[in-house]
Amino acid sequence: MNIISSSAFLEPHHFSVPAPWAGHIPFASWLVATQRPEVLVELGTYSGISYLSFCQAIKEQRLSTRAFAVDTWEGDAHAGAYDETIYQNIKRAHDPHYVGFSNLLRMTFDEALAQFENGSVDLLHIDGLHTYEAVRHDFETWLPKLSTRGVVLFHDTNVYRDDFGVHRLWAELSANYPCLHFPHSNGLGVLLVGPNQPTELVGLCNTALADMQTLVRTWFATLGARLERRADVLTLEQQLRDAQSREGHLREAGEQRHQWIEHLDLQLLDSQRRLTQAEQLVAAREEEIHQLNPKLAQAEQLLAACEEEIRQLNPKLALAEQSIATREVENRQLNTQLTHERAMVQEMRASRSWRATAGLRATGRMVRKTGLATFLRRLRKVAGYAMRREWGALASRVTSVRRESALALQASKAPTHCRHVGVMATPHTLFVAHQLAHALQKANFMVDVITDAPVDGFALDAYFVVCPQMFTQLPPGEKRIAFQMEQSVSSRWFTPDYLKMLENSLAVLDYAQTNLQYLDLQGIRYPHTFLVPIGGLTGYRDHIQRNQLQPLGADSPCEVLFYGDVNTPRRQKLLAVIGERYQLRTVGNLFGAELHRVLMGARLVVNLHYYEGALLETTRIYECLSLGIPVVSETSADQDEHAMLEGAVHFVPVGDLTALLQAIGDVLGATPQQTQTAQNERETAVASSEARFQFMLYRMLLAKRWLDYSQFSTLTSTTPLPGQRLALSMPETTARRAMFISHQAPGVRLFDGLRSTPGWTGCALSYKYLAQHALSAQWQQLEVMEDDVLFPPEYPHRKASVEDYLARHTGQWDVFVGLIAVLDPDTQVLAVERHNGMTFITLDRMMSMVHNIYAPATLGLLAQWDETNLDPETNTIDRYLQTKQQLRVITTLPFLVGHHEELHSSLWGFQNSQYNNLIVKAESELKDLVAAFEDAGLAT
Repeated sequence: MNIISSSAFLEPHHFSVPAPWAGHIPFASWLVATQRPEVLVELGTYSGISYLSFCQAIKEQRLSTRAFAVDTWEGDAHAGAYDETIYQNIKRAHDPHYVGFSNLLRMTFDEALAQFENGSVDLLHIDGLHTYEAVRHDFETWLPKLSTRGVVLFHDTNVYRDDFGVHRLWAELSANYPCLHFPHSNGLGVLLVGPNQPTELVGLCNTALADMQTLVRTWFATLGARLERRADVLTLEQQLRDAQSREGHLREAGEQRHQWIEHLDLQLLDSQRRLTQAEQLVAAREEEIHQLNPKLAQAEQLLAACEEEIRQLNPKLALAEQSIATREVENRQLNTQLTHERAMVQEMRASRSWRATAGLRATGRMVRKTGLATFLRRLRKVAGYAMRREWGALASRVTSVRRESALALQASKAPTHCRHVGVMATPHTLFVAHQLAHALQKANFMVDVITDAPVDGFALDAYFVVCPQMFTQLPPGEKRIAFQMEQSVSSRWFTPDYLKMLENSLAVLDYAQTNLQYLDLQGIRYPHTFLVPIGGLTGYRDHIQRNQLQPLGADSPCEVLFYGDVNTPRRQKLLAVIGERYQLRTVGNLFGAELHRVLMGARLVVNLHYYEGALLETTRIYECLSLGIPVVSETSADQDEHAMLEGAVHFVPVGDLTALLQAIGDVLGATPQQTQTAQNERETAVASSEARFQFMLYRMLLAKRWLDYSQFSTLTSTTPLPGQRLALSMPETTARRAMFISHQAPGVRLFDGLRSTPGWTGCALSYKYLAQHALSAQWQQLEVMEDDVLFPPEYPHRKASVEDYLARHTGQWDVFVGLIAVLDPDTQVLAVERHNGMTFITLDRMMSMVHNIYAPATLGLLAQWDETNLDPETNTIDRYLQTKQQLRVITTLPFLVGHHEELHSSLWGFQNSQYNNLIVKAESELKDLVAAFEDAGLAT
């Protein structure tokens, strides 16, 4: 049997760790050519060294194979946890070459099962978690998916350290199936599961041909050794680059310190110069004093004349003093009378009748201030806290009420019918000003864009001030919305005066979640802050032409343009290397038409950070993208916040010169088709980011009541929801959002909740908005959770059972409730059923919004919520639903989810821990209802 084939001599295009798999690439290529699978699936792809070799073999051998890589790209107990870089690296290597027949499925192995029909997979490579239990589970769950030609590959069959258990499973399986084992490169097991196999494979697995098997193992091990050594060299080279990078950072730090010493020397010289100038100034002042002495003599003569006038006025002064004495006698008489009247008042206040009516008078003042209904409601709540001895909760609630009153007072001073606004911006932030103006004009505001304080005062209704610290004169606080644009990675701008100015503004906008976290630590926090991330501006070229900002004539072209401050060693170093290879142009203090003229002459713009740990310079990037100019940029400290830019911007690791030069070369050397594809991706990023910018800006206007809900809904009607599994969260409540992201369930997307005052109305508006969009999209269900939800360890398994149960009962439920905080005394159990080891209960009402799944009937109720009803006793969103009769509410025992106790309520101003006793009580009461229902023999 001849196994020698050209396919075994594949020269792989992609090398990465782990190096041992490289030793099996020749056999993998030979196997693909021999078996010619219709469907290939790899479980556990990591960096892609094996999967990309399969794909290359499929492509070079011109097979019709469909290939699938399944991985979460989040790591496991053996590979360790890793960041998004691994996934992005494999996408960059994969997508340009193999997307026509290959798919990267980012999910767990079990989640991927539903993607494949039974009997459809011809070649399965298992290389996930290597414990015995895990690999056995993978084999057994995927076994039904294998076709009659099915072949399974097991990697690391020759690894016996720690809890690796592949060798143990291989020992069991190899006794039951035809197989071949390669001991080299950590071991690779080849298992022929299906009965219909190519003759070559059957021959390889014939144990009667032991000599031939030994020869085959030796041949493929020899071919693989060369590739494994190449992979080892690649690993060593990467380690060398890392070491060189660290050395470069140390050298750069030394250079910066040397520059700082030089800077101090210059400061010393400058101080000496200013001292000499001061000495010269003192000498000049002494000469002036000498010349002023004659004038002093004249002044003394004038003083003597004044004294003579005073002497002559003394008789008149005596008459005035006599008149004053008469007035003092009259005042004493009046004071005696006032003392007598005060004594009478004091006697009245000390009387028994006055003390008896003190409470009545105080109550009258409070009722006049808040209204009778509100007063009685708050009095009832205070009594409840007192009876339960929850003094901390009472104090927190009082603080919340005071904060709401302060917000109401601020709102009363702010303009209510705001229609004509100004946008103040420095020349270098005019793109942001144009974006604000465009969005505001779309909402029917009149907008003036200005770069200086108006000479006739701040007469417009309100002003958005971009980079307010750059202006010496600002609008008054009650008219000023500050758009904070500085990076919190450097605190030099965040002076006490700047923070005070932000605090005294009507609101503070910021473009970055990281900045909001920093401002929160400085006391500038929700509800004073709003996240408004910078985005693109569709049709920006037309905009600058309509507004006479078009370029003034043609500019000389260049390959690469950098614009910004180059007075930092790290930028200078990178730009120097770029300039050696490409035609580079750098510009500094250019804005407006002059900058646009330079931009139009560039083939691409490179974005380099001022600080190594900087946030992404979104203003520069989105301005370029809006003008249709490609951008190559370093990744940033807040890269996770910019998923919209993936594909539209060529990102490279910070400080990686090799990757930077390669990315620039890729853009400049792109084919026309590649250039058009890249332009389409840029236009998509501009449109989607513009929609998000406008949504977040209109969200702020809604919170300030400059837009009503109907206007907001119309303006954002074309902005799709991010998915059908949503977490309701406000980015401005930074601790809550960070907590949720740290344990975010797979497939759940964040939705930035709407805001209004009082806070519970903004929450209800969020549900109304989500429900209206879900109904418009004709979704059959919508899952919404709040960001203080707590996922127990068993959540994924139990959630899958819930979804299965709901699917089996389609049309028989209106809402699934993952947790109930308060069980209404009139709640009725309609049904109790066991399914997959869980207890499902159908109720006739509910009160909780922590984690729910809504069917169309309940979505219709949410969509009809009335925002003009401001009674929190009946119209908070959970109490509103509780009043609706005939709801079919499904929940579980125990509850599916929990509630984070350590978080602070963004609606009511107290710790979530105060809900804990309510939830425990509700679950206990529900158990009693279920027991009574079952005792009556009504359960199924």
